[in-house]
Amino acid sequence: MQVPEWWRRVVAVSEHLAAAEPLQENVRGFGGAQYYLQIGELGRRFAADPEVGDAERGRVLAVLEDLLGDESEPDRRAIALTFLWPLAGQPRPPELGNRVRRELDLIAGHRPTASANSVAWQELAERAKDELERCGLPAAVMPRGARPAPTGVVLSVSAEEPAGVFLDWNPLDSRSERYHVLTGSRDGTMNLSEYVDDVRDLFARAAVDVLAAAGFKTEVRYDFLYGRSRVCRVLGPPEIPFE
Repeated sequence: MQVPEWWRRVVAVSEHLAAAEPLQENVRGFGGAQYYLQIGELGRRFAADPEVGDAERGRVLAVLEDLLGDESEPDRRAIALTFLWPLAGQPRPPELGNRVRRELDLIAGHRPTASANSVAWQELAERAKDELERCGLPAAVMPRGARPAPTGVVLSVSAEEPAGVFLDWNPLDSRSERYHVLTGSRDGTMNLSEYVDDVRDLFARAAVDVLAAAGFKTEVRYDFLYGRSRVCRVLGPPEIPFE
């Protein structure tokens, strides 16, 4: 295994990144979930390190500007964006490149305000739940990542980045007796994943549309670069609530 050439360029301009464990290619090249987790953690530490000065931050962003302009390796763009995410809310050097500036603006537009706290997000989730139930859509509020998740509309609250309220729709638990009765499958051989994904999208989008119609600030993002991915979020309450 070897360190990718582009990462050598990043490390060469940052003494703090040079001290971190190096990223290495595997036999199939650079990639895989563990690498994105590692690059995200490196980005988070770099952004939070008080010893990283403006000059060093500017040098790293200049290298990422070049990486974002290289279309020959799609992985480079995804990795650069993963590293940039924690930097979106920080001061930017005046000589920042246009590509990095554009990506940071897009990321910042999807991030909650820094003043928001977990109590505020919890209150927002409860308000969204009340609105959905008023329209006949039962919903549950729970911490993000908690299991088991109930069937139906779920508003999950995250106090960590990315903080906020996430909306999803969960199908019937595939391990439940009721699921086996409805599908006629007790051994799990029936492949319903694509169908369930379609239904998840339909129900989640419908719930988001209900909240948007009531004036809530919402967001739906789709990412097809690495498979199918959809994220629904509730960003804020109505400015003028219904009486």
